[in-house]
Amino acid sequence: MEGMSKTSVMTLRLAPEVARGVKLLARRFGHRPAQVGARLVEEGLRRRDFPQIELRDTVAGRVGYLAGTRFAVYWVAHAVRGGMRPAVFAREYELPVESVQAALAYAAAFPDEIEADMAHAEANRIWLERQQATDFTPAKTRKQAGGRERKRKVAR
Repeated sequence: MEGMSKTSVMTLRLAPEVARGVKLLARRFGHRPAQVGARLVEEGLRRRDFPQIELRDTVAGRVGYLAGTRFAVYWVAHAVRGGMRPAVFAREYELPVESVQAALAYAAAFPDEIEADMAHAEANRIWLERQQATDFTPAKTRKQAGGRERKRKVAR
């Protein structure tokens, strides 16, 4: 939704309790009610067109997942782009092949979103590798541990 360059104005009449819910959600996320309303309408249309995909809030924003699973759409798309056939992916992870095909259809319908999700996941992977490669033990503690190790070797 953030990347929309053109929009159309449309007036909607909402029940008072629905309007109140939109306003509360907008306040919670620091957006205008119109922005939240547009997002909810867009997501509702996506749910209608892709019932096997659900959008979840993550640290990366809203991300599409195969409904009822821990499989992000971008992950499925990445595996298939990497050469794994959809039927093989489905068998490997005990999923209906129709679910894998639904994820691929969603990825094809929203390629910019999927590319952004893949880029975010790759950035996280690189960050984790760097964190694991870094020794955060203070030098004094490393020196003390080395000293104790030498003493044990001498005592043997």
